[in-house]
Amino acid sequence: MEDQQHRTDALVIGSGYAGAIAALKLAEAGVRTLVLERGRRWPVTPQGDTFATQRNLDGRAAWLSERSPLTDQKLDVYTGVLESLDGEGLTMIAAAGVGGASLLSNATMVEPSPELFRQAFGDVLDHTEMTTRWYPHARELIGCSPIPEDIYASDFYRSARSFAEQLDRAGIPYRLIDLAVDWDVVREEMAGRRVAAEVAGLNLFGVNSGAQRSVDVTLLARAEATGLAEVRPLSSVTAIRQDGVGGYAVSYEEIDERGTVLARHEVRARTLVLAAGTLGTTRLLMRARATGELPGLSDALGTKVGNSEVITARTGMPENNPAQGGPSAILVQDWEDNPHAPVSLLNFPWVDAPAGQGWITTIGACPSPALGSFRFDRDKDDVVLSWPVDDPRVTVMAKAVQDTLDRLDAANPGSSTAFARVGTTGGNVVGGVPLGLVTGHDGGVHGHPGLYVVDSSLLHGSSGGVPPALTVAAVAARTVAAMVPQVAAS
Repeated sequence: MEDQQHRTDALVIGSGYAGAIAALKLAEAGVRTLVLERGRRWPVTPQGDTFATQRNLDGRAAWLSERSPLTDQKLDVYTGVLESLDGEGLTMIAAAGVGGASLLSNATMVEPSPELFRQAFGDVLDHTEMTTRWYPHARELIGCSPIPEDIYASDFYRSARSFAEQLDRAGIPYRLIDLAVDWDVVREEMAGRRVAAEVAGLNLFGVNSGAQRSVDVTLLARAEATGLAEVRPLSSVTAIRQDGVGGYAVSYEEIDERGTVLARHEVRARTLVLAAGTLGTTRLLMRARATGELPGLSDALGTKVGNSEVITARTGMPENNPAQGGPSAILVQDWEDNPHAPVSLLNFPWVDAPAGQGWITTIGACPSPALGSFRFDRDKDDVVLSWPVDDPRVTVMAKAVQDTLDRLDAANPGSSTAFARVGTTGGNVVGGVPLGLVTGHDGGVHGHPGLYVVDSSLLHGSSGGVPPALTVAAVAARTVAAMVPQVAAS
């Protein structure tokens, strides 16, 4: 098998929200940039069959594994969109594919309240700066807006309207939130001119209609159009190291869609930007520290990890079309009156809801204490995630969620809670390379000039009790803005 060497000015690992922002801003500054992404491209086809769905599951739903925490079905091994990592107390889920989590993040773009933001970040990030500059900039980059009135009023979204009525009766605050969705495409779904994906609730593994404003077709496409950015899919990074001449060398395997290694490569760059997400970035840095390739990394590496994810279901209400109407349109903001902890809940369709019964399912978040950690296991050559599921600071999340659900049930006679799962499966896990501890405020890794981190691993265990996508993008925009002038001048 041939080993090949390459060189570029800047190398970005990962192509989700953070990696796409980095690639775009570097290319616009005239910096020749290569983006390595372990997953494949997922171009939406006119036939509407790009992604697996809950009703048509196969290996496209999992990253090189026969199993997934989201199904009991045995899958064929394929470079699908979701990797799962079984940890101690928590199974973590991470995205794979050009576009990363933007392919399947339910498109929710939520900014935390000032109080929740400060609770999450303390003095590491200034709330005024973030809310006046970087959150608006992230919204502009991603392109997001609330659900339009005509779509919300349609029969497809009857469950969302039913949820709003129940919240009104319970006196629990809520609002319609920004979503990274092309609403004209959703209208085409409703009219039958595109495959029903969002409106049918079939968006867990990607959106076959093309309605999702994922960064592969927005920010990354803009970066590639400059002629200075290249995105190289199916390129699985195995190691990073200093190259001895002031830059970095990155080893990666070129793989096919079944994971077979076709070639091994090394690429060198004077600037290395890690944007592989909480799992990918932490994994690479901890492996490099364990092997001695990046000595002197902070002891805080692998710490400040949190998981805020909550999934609930209620039943016993009039038929309300619970299998349709996505993505999440309504954000419950039970942030002040909950006696245990602030709770955020987002309604979402459940395609397996029993026919003829009224159901409301939600996915949400509570402010997460940064109590989790990664350690590197040399025998496995991988990280192990530990999450203290029985710690009182974690179990209070379940009490808080149950309190919200109990008030909803009490205000809506006949309804009851079917289940509430808190903190055992995590698609909202953040942290591991905490900003200000492992890195400076520009994402530059302490002691390693030219090495930057710009993704969700920078967050201190929480995104302020709301889904993290918008905060990840806003923090990435901030760190990249500080980084690019240094890179362009070097």
